[in-house]
Parts: sequence; structure tokens; C-alpha cells
Amino acid sequence: MHIVEVIVGHSSTRLPPGRPDGHTHKWTLFVKPANREYEDFLDTKLIQKVKFKIHETFEQPERLVKKPPFKITESGFASFGAVVTIYLNLPNEKPRSIPYELTLFTGDHDVQNEVQKLAIRSEDVPQAYLEQIRRYSKSKKRKASMISSSNDEKSPQDNHRKSQKMTPSEDEKMEKKVKKRDMEFDEQYEKKKDKKEKKEKEVKESKEKVKTPDELTKKLNECEDPYVIYKASEFLLSLPTTTLSSTTFNLSYDLTKCDTEALLEIGRILKFKKTKK
Repeated sequence: MHIVEVIVGHSSTRLPPGRPDGHTHKWTLFVKPANREYEDFLDTKLIQKVKFKIHETFEQPERLVKKPPFKITESGFASFGAVVTIYLNLPNEKPRSIPYELTLFTGDHDVQNEVQKLAIRSEDVPQAYLEQIRRYSKSKKRKASMISSSNDEKSPQDNHRKSQKMTPSEDEKMEKKVKKRDMEFDEQYEKKKDKKEKKEKEVKESKEKVKTPDELTKKLNECEDPYVIYKASEFLLSLPTTTLSSTTFNLSYDLTKCDTEALLEIGRILKFKKTKK
């Protein structure tokens, strides 16, 4: 399994006090290469785009950045939770949403970041993409191992027992964590997808069942149920095209000017069979 390593983080700078908007910090939320040799990605060969979802009180809380540098800059006065969604430049890979806590500290200038490991599900990854992964991944330096001469004298059985007692490396732990997170993300993605498809199906079916304005007008004129007449009149009065005569108290309406939702609601009201008390 291949792992894409990136840095998700933010920097913040304290603003002079007394601003009219009350903002205390200027901040930048970013996605950068895990390899510190690169300040930013050079192109979109590894990451196609990044979507930043910030607090809803900001203007345009969802922002899509389609080329590096993948970052957004704003000013504010409070910390909040954001979501950074990374779209890898692989056709069969789903976008990865990463929750991120954007904290504003009291210092004049602060930087907070964390390496995120994104597991690639695809088995057939192009060689060119693997080169991009290696280029931007965190450089690994081998640690010199301190081995005493007495280890050389130990039997193979002793060394085998020792290897059995060794705990998993940090990389293995992180890989398991990434797999678990990706599985949870896949489950959430499928649930949202099913929910969206179900809603679209319901909307499509309801549109297919909607009556024409002429059919609904005819049914309204033929209706004799007091409750249905009352509910229909109440709804029609909420429409901007309906007028009420001050002398005869008759309603004047034109359903041809109504949208689909209004026609569906009138159709729903007309389905009442019995007078409700």
C-alpha cells in the first residue's frame, strides 16, 4: 500500500488592537509537502485540488483551490473547527476529508501543523505518480543502531525470541491508524452517497407525480371538503400571485405561475379525504 504524506496546518499573526471589526489575528490555512525541502507543491501532479471548509460565519465558507499554493487567508477573533478535503490526482481515489482545529494562540506569530498520511486504495498506481509521492514525502533518515558485541554471541533462538517481543514500529502504528481512518471515511462517504441518491430519487418521483396547474385548478374548484378548502386557501394566500377580494372574499390565483414545490404542496393538500377537527 502506498502512502501520500502531506502537511496540513495553519499560521497566525496577531493584529494591532482596536480594529473596527474586532479581529485579533490574521491566519492562513494550508496544505504543504511533508518534505521540508519543498516550500510548496510545484504543480498538481500529486494533488489535484483542495477544498477548505471554514466556519459558516465567514463569507464563502467553502473554498476550492485548484492549484498550488493550496492555502486560504482570512482574519478573525476566535478558534474554530475546519475541514480540509484533499483530492489526489488519481482517477479512482476518493477525496480525503481531514478535520482540523484552527487555534488562534496569544503569540505574535504562531505556526501549527501535522503530517497527514493518506493511504492509496488503488493497486495500479502509475510510476510517474509514485515518483511524485517519493518527491514530496517526508525524508526518512536511518538512525544508527547501537549493538553491543555480546549480541553477536547470542544464539539464533535468542534473537528469534527477542524479535517476537518487539513492538510494532511507529510507521506500522501510523499505517494501521490511516487504514482505520480511511475505512471510517469510506463508510461515511457511502452513507452520504446513498442518502443523496435516495433524496434525488424521491425528488424525481415527486416531480413525475406532480399535476399540471390546470388539473389542480379543476380539483380545487370541485373540492367540497371544508378542511381541504381551508388548508388550500391558507396555502394559496401565502403565494405572491394570490389576491383576496375585500368585498366577496373570493380568492383569485394563477397556478401557472407557481413553481414545482408549490404545485406539489397543493397536490398534497388535495389528497386529504376526511375533514379534520
